[in-house]
Amino acid sequence: MKIETHGNIEAEFFMRDETPNAGSLPHIMPSQVHGKNILVIDDSNIADCSLPLRPEADGVILTVPNVIASLRFADCAPVMIWDSSWVMILHSGYKGTALNISREGLRVAREIFADVSGSCAWIGPCIGREYFRKINDEWTARGITSFHRNNYDIDGDKVYFSLADEILNQLLDEGLRRENIFLSGINTLTDSRCCSYRRGDIHERMTLQARIKK
Repeated sequence: MKIETHGNIEAEFFMRDETPNAGSLPHIMPSQVHGKNILVIDDSNIADCSLPLRPEADGVILTVPNVIASLRFADCAPVMIWDSSWVMILHSGYKGTALNISREGLRVAREIFADVSGSCAWIGPCIGREYFRKINDEWTARGITSFHRNNYDIDGDKVYFSLADEILNQLLDEGLRRENIFLSGINTLTDSRCCSYRRGDIHERMTLQARIKK
């Protein structure tokens, strides 16, 4: 699916069985580790970060044109934030959301661009509120502490989390305007067009790909 950006940013989300093609452009595709490290790509480090090299990160900020950045997903939330001269893509799974990778990405963006309050954001297909974790787990406790209270429910020994709603709240907390945030509303667990690790897609992945055109 094409992501409508109305400007200088080109982006697409590739669903099940679709293969993105970077062509001859440098391709940034980090090794994702469910953290919050952000790669900032400029003219000085394209060669050091492009395939076949895969530095560890769960986010990429592009500041130069004609470089492809991509991340892979199967239930975790793809997040894209952009303005006319830059674009950021994030892998915000449960751990990344608990760590608030969106806040970290916007912190880095502010260091470079100062004001990001007018930026747009897109939250793509991810697992819905059926997602649960056992309550007696260190990362579950971290989610209970960090998620907004309306974005999780406790039922016995299970805690049900809403990734998309939490990411939306995190972006709003960082000053983005609600009218500039777009949600796909697609649940990867229930939509057969999507790859879902919980539904049995162990190796297959969806891909978010973005670039600055000029």
